[in-house]
Amino acid sequence: MLYKLIELLMKRYFLFIPFICLVLSVSSQDTPDSLEIYKIADPISLGIGLGQNFGGIGGNLLFYPQQNIGFFGGLGYAMAGAGYNVGTKVRFFSKKNPRTNFYLTGMYGYNAAVTVKNENQYNKMFYGPTFGLGIDTGKRSYKKGYWTMALLFPFRDTEVDDYFNDLEDNHGVKFENSLLPFTFSFGYHFALN
Repeated sequence: MLYKLIELLMKRYFLFIPFICLVLSVSSQDTPDSLEIYKIADPISLGIGLGQNFGGIGGNLLFYPQQNIGFFGGLGYAMAGAGYNVGTKVRFFSKKNPRTNFYLTGMYGYNAAVTVKNENQYNKMFYGPTFGLGIDTGKRSYKKGYWTMALLFPFRDTEVDDYFNDLEDNHGVKFENSLLPFTFSFGYHFALN
């Protein structure tokens, strides 16, 4: 039930996410010195890496219209086919450690891929919302680029489990691995400005 509500909100009210992020960003500017925000120079970046925000194994275009709030689109190969995700990234800067910045992210797109060895007709992609947190690390200004990594929590519908059960019960497929309730993301972003 919760998953359906989140998915409905993500699909219908996706454009409200930037507004929520803006409110969070404005409220975060009244922070102690350890979280003081400073100007950086990476309004547009192109990333390569692994993870849902990269569409699987692929790329990610990230645009910051405001230094704390960014919008991205990722496209890549997700083992069962082409994967995509679009989302928002809200980052928080630290004055004490300006090379490492924390962020929260929310996205909609592929969040599970089922592959069956030698039985490609059973390969299937599943879509839904994903939320996570991560860190960006690099030089203070990020003028050339930076590393990014995240822990992501996909909200998967029961349709994924039903599909696993159907393949095992009705098609004789035996899975060696089950889906984890979280995924990882790792990549590098090149500043394009």
